[in-house]
Amino acid sequence: MNRFKPTIVLTAITSIVALLLIVTHIFTYADTSGIITDKLMSACVEAMGEGEFVIVSDWQAEGYGIEKPDNVEKLIKKSDGSIAFEIITNGYSKNGLDLLIAMNSDGSVKAVSVVSVTDTPGLGTKVNDSSFLAQFSGKTGQLTAVKNQPKSEDEVQAVTGATYSSKGVTEAVNIAVEVYSQLNIGV
Repeated sequence: MNRFKPTIVLTAITSIVALLLIVTHIFTYADTSGIITDKLMSACVEAMGEGEFVIVSDWQAEGYGIEKPDNVEKLIKKSDGSIAFEIITNGYSKNGLDLLIAMNSDGSVKAVSVVSVTDTPGLGTKVNDSSFLAQFSGKTGQLTAVKNQPKSEDEVQAVTGATYSSKGVTEAVNIAVEVYSQLNIGV
C-alpha cells in the first residue's frame, strides 16, 4: 500500500487542480464572437475609415444569400453599407494571422488590415508592413505570393523572410474575394 500512496495522492491533487481550472474557465470565459474588440475596431477604422460597425450574425436574414462560410470568422458591416471580412488563417503558425479584408462595391479589395499576428516576431510580423498590404488594394482575382518581382496582375511580392506569412495573407484575401463574389450584392 505504501508503494501506491504517492501515486494516489498525486492523482488526487492533479484531479482537483484540473477541476478547479474547468470551473474557473466556466465562470470567466467571455464569448467574443459577437463583439468588436478594440483590436478589431482599430483594424476596421484603418481599412474602412471612421463609422459605426456591426457584426452580421445571420447572413441569410441580411439578404446576402449564403450562409457564413467556415473560413470566415466575421462579416462586419459599416453604417455606409460597405463590408469587410475577418479571416483567421495560417502563416508560419497555425491560425497565426487574424486579418480584416475590406471590400469595394465592385468586388475588389479596398484594404487589408492586420488585427493580430502571432507568427515569429521580426519575421512573420513583417506582413503588417503597409507597402506589403497595399499590394492587395484593387485586386479582384485569385492571387499568388511570389518571392521575386511579380510578373503578372495575379501575383504579389512576398515579404523577404516571411514567405509563409505572406502566403497566409494572400490566402485570406483570396477567401474574401471568393466569398464576396458569392454574396447577393448589386454591383
